[in-house]
Amino acid sequence: MRVMSSHGTEAAACLIVAVTGRALAASAARGGQPVVVLDYFADRDTRAFAKECRSVAAAGALRFDRRAVLSAAQALAPPALSSGLIYGSGFEGSVGLLTQLARGRRLFGNPPATLAALRDPRRFFPLLSRLGIRYPEISFAAPIDLRGWLVKHPGGAGGTRVRLATRRQAASGVYFQRFQSGRTCSVLFLADGHRAMVIGYNEQWTYARPGIPYLYGGAVGGVPLPSEVVGALQPRLDALVAETGLLGLNGLDFIVDEDRWLALELNPRPTATLDLYDPGYPSGLFAMHLEACEGNLPPASAPAIDRSRAHAIVHAPSSWQVPESFAFPSWCRDIPMPGVRFGPGDPVCSVHADGESPSAARSAVEARRLDMIRVLEAAPEASLV
Repeated sequence: MRVMSSHGTEAAACLIVAVTGRALAASAARGGQPVVVLDYFADRDTRAFAKECRSVAAAGALRFDRRAVLSAAQALAPPALSSGLIYGSGFEGSVGLLTQLARGRRLFGNPPATLAALRDPRRFFPLLSRLGIRYPEISFAAPIDLRGWLVKHPGGAGGTRVRLATRRQAASGVYFQRFQSGRTCSVLFLADGHRAMVIGYNEQWTYARPGIPYLYGGAVGGVPLPSEVVGALQPRLDALVAETGLLGLNGLDFIVDEDRWLALELNPRPTATLDLYDPGYPSGLFAMHLEACEGNLPPASAPAIDRSRAHAIVHAPSSWQVPESFAFPSWCRDIPMPGVRFGPGDPVCSVHADGESPSAARSAVEARRLDMIRVLEAAPEASLV
């Protein structure tokens, strides 16, 4: 859906606010939708896709600076001159900030109350139980024997606040979940408030960092799942949407253990796996997100996937500042501006690859990730072409 004024001219920009808005901005550009992006990084390619782009991260921390977000939103996309608001990751622990941003703006996505409910384990897991959706055992009190248990904070995203349970005294608001072996998967889907349309199934992996053992590392799309899993997922997704009124692009994370699946968490917003499917849609999934939020799902199913796509995050192996002359390869995204400084372990960029199969795409993207790390380790002033 391309928003136009009553005079036929292009309407004001949509406001995108997320940890990183690059994928949403790129998808919007495919459909000709102007956007303003507020995110942590204000990367070079995000700026290229947006009318305006500004970093609104807190100084020295990967979290939103509330004052900076509200100030930039008012300056660059005030309610009267903005065609809408779309949010991505970063609001799991900042529902109040999202509520403030949404005042006076048309929200294309799930309302703050829905985000709060679905990220609250005391409401989310009972909902799953009512709908007959299985999940790994949870506890709101520390188990007597902590072996085999994780501790999770619902205000985190991308695995940033998931740890092995090592002590019985835990921070307020956390919950414990029994570790479940299997393939870590997700499904990206569109919802119109009544039913779901699957965009694709993905397999995800993590890269351990000191203190963050389950940090999101990347994903590959178009993965085959057992027919028993696929057959059970679709009706459960429809039930979730009907029960919660979910709108637009959403993601469900789950574990696949042979022919069964267990839900982990629901992300009621566009997820990082948008990247893996957007090229298959001529007008972009951004436009389909807008349409779904208006209650319109496409009449046809998702297009056939001819190639699998994968992406992975590159973390700095040591302190580094982007040289003015550094040339990132064409298969990199989320490209930082010259002069940006990174500490050890900070995310530098993402790498992308495709292949004839999910395994081929994953192998290719991992090779590219290692190529980038070798360059950063050996010669920070060099470029990889």
